[in-house]
Amino acid sequence: MKIYVVGNNKNRFLLNDIRERFVVNQEHNNDNIDFLNPWYCELTAMYHLWKNCNDDIVGLEHYRRYFVNNSDMLLNKNEIQELLHDSDVVLTKWDYLARTKCKNSWEYLAPNTKEYILKFLDTVQPDEKDFILHDMRTATYFAKCNMFICNKEILNEYCKWFFPNATCFTTQELLQYPRCVGYVSEFIFGSFLKMKEYKIKWQKSVEYDKTTQLIIGRF
Repeated sequence: MKIYVVGNNKNRFLLNDIRERFVVNQEHNNDNIDFLNPWYCELTAMYHLWKNCNDDIVGLEHYRRYFVNNSDMLLNKNEIQELLHDSDVVLTKWDYLARTKCKNSWEYLAPNTKEYILKFLDTVQPDEKDFILHDMRTATYFAKCNMFICNKEILNEYCKWFFPNATCFTTQELLQYPRCVGYVSEFIFGSFLKMKEYKIKWQKSVEYDKTTQLIIGRF
């Protein structure tokens, strides 16, 4: 089991036997897309996890955002195994109705993000595009921050689908809109997993301040 915790070399991380620091502003020797990090964000770590990790169960968290149990303690190995006994993938939910005046992803998104999502979806199969757009226009929540824990085969499936199609963005578009590819994935990742009929466990997560000592948000 391996969870990459993503941040830069100035951040503080909460690590343990299953959590490993992934520093985005340093070079990695193995297969990587380090140079794309300004646009791919935590997907830089997702790609590295896909290409270079052989653990059966893998995950992604942020240096300030972690999956937790009901006592706000980081999920441990046994708890994760128990969750995945009855589910395929662990995600964390952002609920529009509880936190904004918006009712769904499409209403929430900025125009340029919608434009990039539509451009990406033009690269996939028509039935996939229809499913994902319908989900984004009807679901009252989305899977926050590209965070997940799942069997490695599920990550492989998503990455084989997402990363080749993400090459649709031009250099000019990337330069005009930093973080754009990370945003695209954040808003379609959960829809993709629903489309593939994976059983999702929506698990509580918390957000820490920059010192990683004070919890400032719960999701």
